[in-house]
Amino acid sequence: MFFLARQVGRCCFTQRSAAAKVKLRIHARSCHNGAAVETVDKSVPDGLSYKFMPGTIPLVDMTVGQLIENAAKQWPDREIFVSVHQGIRMTYKQALARADRIAAGLLKLGLKPGDRVGLWGPNDLEWAIVFMGLVRAGFVAVAINPVYRQGEIDYVVTKVGVTAIVAPAKFKTQDYFSMLENTRTKYQSLKHIILWNSDSRTGAYRLTDVESLGNKIEIEAIGQMQGEISPNNACNIQFTSGTTGEPKAPVLSHRSFVNNAIQSVGRYGDLMNNPRICLNVPFFHAFGIVKGLMTTFCSGATLVIESPIFNPKATINAIAKEKCTGAYGTPTMWINATNAQKNTNAPMESLQWAASGGAHASPDLIKNVIRTFSVENFMTLYGLSELTAIAFSTIPGEPEELMCTSSIWLQHHLEAKVVDKNGSLVPFGTPGELIVKGYSTMMEYWGDPETTSKTLDEGWLKTGDKFILHKDGYGCTVGRIKDMVIRGGENINPRVRYTIPNFKVYF
Repeated sequence: MFFLARQVGRCCFTQRSAAAKVKLRIHARSCHNGAAVETVDKSVPDGLSYKFMPGTIPLVDMTVGQLIENAAKQWPDREIFVSVHQGIRMTYKQALARADRIAAGLLKLGLKPGDRVGLWGPNDLEWAIVFMGLVRAGFVAVAINPVYRQGEIDYVVTKVGVTAIVAPAKFKTQDYFSMLENTRTKYQSLKHIILWNSDSRTGAYRLTDVESLGNKIEIEAIGQMQGEISPNNACNIQFTSGTTGEPKAPVLSHRSFVNNAIQSVGRYGDLMNNPRICLNVPFFHAFGIVKGLMTTFCSGATLVIESPIFNPKATINAIAKEKCTGAYGTPTMWINATNAQKNTNAPMESLQWAASGGAHASPDLIKNVIRTFSVENFMTLYGLSELTAIAFSTIPGEPEELMCTSSIWLQHHLEAKVVDKNGSLVPFGTPGELIVKGYSTMMEYWGDPETTSKTLDEGWLKTGDKFILHKDGYGCTVGRIKDMVIRGGENINPRVRYTIPNFKVYF
């Protein structure tokens, strides 16, 4: 269900010194990237856990496809992707051209805007390029966990009516093509299987063949159709681990994707000025697709794909060779990466920041990352798939004692409140359930109006997280309302019977 840093443990605020609290309040009011001083609803009694965070960067009405095109015009010859394990480098201009060829080819196959198209596989360059093509054609990209087995892929296809899936033929022990063929024989909604490697299989298209289907006029028409796609249309479905035992399918709009990325980049200011970022986290996850891929289009970043699945040695080598200025990861990844760096002592002079989400990062781990990689900023991120991606995060330039407590500040243009079991606001500093409202809330759970109505109430999204909110806009998680198991930053429901026998840790 959730994607970034849902932290479990004692709330960091109970351990702060008085001096640290003063620094926090001053910093929250004076953050140069942050905006406007946070405000409260005048109708809410003083002292209760409600906060609205305005911002200096306005929200925009734009589609993901338009954002991609703007990026290609602004940075045409800059590298957007470096896939280390594939030996491929690609510029913004080249990526847009290939994405539009894919979009035109998929339309030529008979797919229609609004159709759900699955992306299933590890972190290859093709995952990112196909996503770009899907949103440019007006399709809804369905992000699928690479470790899903037959039962899970059957569920995904039938749940949201997937008409086509793009995947490699095989990766490690995952025989994607055989499973997809099996699914297609059972469910008529899945019409096309498209393989992004060079393997030729009867009954499937190769991605390169699909790219060649559209003629010049049809490819140019992709650019012309961008104005016909509404920012309020769905662009992505993220499958989550739900408390009912079956994954739910949050539907997210172009507008929420674009603005969450823009606001994330805006908060980190100069740190996101033409960065080179080591990805590490999987594309299928909200961390990878929004914080990883989407922010690239807003910042002119070069995204370094170090390996198809996380490999700490590959991470260290990629950061050193590609002179990465930033890197993403879950706490488990950072533990492994710090151990690998201590063993190799690779040059890390280029690295300025590290970002972590998916689970709680302990103060000792944060200090270890800061010392091992000599980074000036450690970013802690919190969010949910249902909130597009990031809802709270740290602020750049914080004193180290604040970075190490994983204190997080509400994102701009969002409202947050903390309530008790009866839905009443609790006082600041008191645990309760975090509820969030704003541009980034999901549209719905696909095909599940009952669960949607229980989760979304007049625009307020119930996160299911125990949270402590403070008057200065900072907060931290202290647990879950309902028990979940966190593995590699992924939420696993202990009651999901059909997935546990086949469960494999992705990282």
